[in-house]
Amino acid sequence: MRNQSNSTTLIAKIKTMLRRCLFVFIMVFSGLIVTSAQAKVIRFVAEDLPPYHYLNEQGKPDGVLVDIAKELQLHSGLDAKIEILPMARAHHELQTKFDVVMLAWLKTPRREKHFQFLGSMCQSSASLIGLKSNVIQLSQLDDAKRLRTSTIRGYYSEQYLKEAGFSEEHDLVLVSHYKSMWQMLYKGRTDLILTNTRTLKRELDELGLDPQLLEYKLTLHDFPSELHLAANPQFSKLDAQKLKHSLAAIKASGRYDEIVKKWRFIN
Repeated sequence: MRNQSNSTTLIAKIKTMLRRCLFVFIMVFSGLIVTSAQAKVIRFVAEDLPPYHYLNEQGKPDGVLVDIAKELQLHSGLDAKIEILPMARAHHELQTKFDVVMLAWLKTPRREKHFQFLGSMCQSSASLIGLKSNVIQLSQLDDAKRLRTSTIRGYYSEQYLKEAGFSEEHDLVLVSHYKSMWQMLYKGRTDLILTNTRTLKRELDELGLDPQLLEYKLTLHDFPSELHLAANPQFSKLDAQKLKHSLAAIKASGRYDEIVKKWRFIN
């Protein structure tokens, strides 16, 4: 009887252990499924830079490249969300997270070695701009070294100026946002700004600043002009190919041009 009782107790313990193991297995497996599903959500990130990408009055991502990102999502079938972040944080996310795609990142030879560039989203040009009242004659970039030149911290323009010999100790003033940059110029706290010229009118209208007071002092022809869809090397190669193919497809179909024309009409 004692042996039978011991056997019954042992069987009960084994059943209890098996139930616990099964419960743990189900919980772990469920967690893996959730994690896998979450990892499949791509994060399109971009800075606040109208009309390319910005938060509208409802606090939702909006802009011409946001519309293109939505079209890419539909065409590729990938699950994605769009986030508007400060440039420094967007750059950090691109460098450190494997699910992040930057909507528009300037393509440079150095970056091309370390990131995946999936196709051109738009093009722009860069110039040194100042107030008309501030009479400045520039024939080359070096001529600006005796002046205060501003750009946005974390932009390629910061690297470009530093490689040309500008420094924060002498003639380079870095800011965190385009609003601060324009305000400093109009208040005479800086002499020149290095900026993307395509967004100029929209930015000044938003700030209530008169564009007639400005003057192009020097166009930088050697400054890179293509803004690309970009991801870090660890981003899924399969998803990268899907996005690359989708961008080429919506351009070939004319859908890309439709979106761009719509925004140009509104602006």
